[in-house]
Amino acid sequence: MILKNMICVAGFCLITLSGQAAGKPEVPPYKDKTVSIEKRVDDLMGRMTLREKVLQLQNRGAGRLDEIDRIFNGESYGCTHEMGTTAAECAAMYKELQQYMLTKTRLGIPIITSAEGIQGILQNNCTLFPHALAQGSTFNPALIQRMTEAAGEEAKVIGIHQILSPVLDIARELRWGRVEETFGEDPYLISEMGIAFINGYQKNRITCMPKHFVAHGTPSGGLSCAQVSGGERELRSLYLYPFRRVIKETNPLALMTCYSAYDGVAITGSPYYMTDILRGELGFKGYVYSDWGSVDRLKTFHAITPETDEAGRLALEAGVDLNIDSAYDNFERMVQEGRLDIKYIDLAVRRILTVKFQLGLFDAPYGDPKAVRQVVR
Repeated sequence: MILKNMICVAGFCLITLSGQAAGKPEVPPYKDKTVSIEKRVDDLMGRMTLREKVLQLQNRGAGRLDEIDRIFNGESYGCTHEMGTTAAECAAMYKELQQYMLTKTRLGIPIITSAEGIQGILQNNCTLFPHALAQGSTFNPALIQRMTEAAGEEAKVIGIHQILSPVLDIARELRWGRVEETFGEDPYLISEMGIAFINGYQKNRITCMPKHFVAHGTPSGGLSCAQVSGGERELRSLYLYPFRRVIKETNPLALMTCYSAYDGVAITGSPYYMTDILRGELGFKGYVYSDWGSVDRLKTFHAITPETDEAGRLALEAGVDLNIDSAYDNFERMVQEGRLDIKYIDLAVRRILTVKFQLGLFDAPYGDPKAVRQVVR
């Protein structure tokens, strides 16, 4: 009798196991939306190769719908952008691209889609609003929030998850060629406008990217990459003020670096500014995105190092998580050669993946191409 019961139990176990094997495979924790974000990130990072991690630290520009496989070649990157097609074309491409990321890459990691949104979405056919300097001249934060709510609705149907704005630079050097991108010269006004600007986009679950951290808008001689002079008092009372308030009151998930230096120290390559102040003093919790070419400028403009790879290492160790130029391309080899500690890659990847989960990209990354004609303009 005992033997018969043992045989029955064994048979039941075999049937159960064979049923599991024949059914759907077990969902890994990182794909389970009931699991905490921290645990999902831990699980995913434990499955990633070094190359897959390094690619998460990079932006890869998208092209046309028929170029996806050629451009991405079965690999997932941190971010992408497309600024040359119509809203409808971009929406169709982004939907296909996210489907490609989820089904044609090894781990199915979605990509953050980005666009400039300083005066509306920078995509052909989208609504164009007055530029930031004119927005600041309204002295009406509620109006600016209505503007970005409307722009956010357009971005949402296109499938855009990240806006490369607002500009929190203080315009006190009129020879600088980007004054019109700012809300003006007053830190309080800039803060009020920046908070309203971000709140409007965030209503559509779109993260903004305050920029350019820090003290970028008053460069010597008006030259865009040149240093700003001012000392610690002006740094905190003027240049950090808008960032401090915006970070505290809106909790943006991303932030962009600047090209310039402060009192001779290039911001993008400085742990003091990018980690001690930004994360320690201001409490920023998101990931840091380089201004386009700011890491390479550590070599070509600031002359901190003669090597592009070294410029990349300095920026990553300072706290710049995702880079736009080519300075992060050789990180895999640099780790293997002992020139870069993998802990810095892991820290940056963790921040980027956390934002992807916070934005819901692993569960719902798509826009709504069919609604573009009804929503855009």
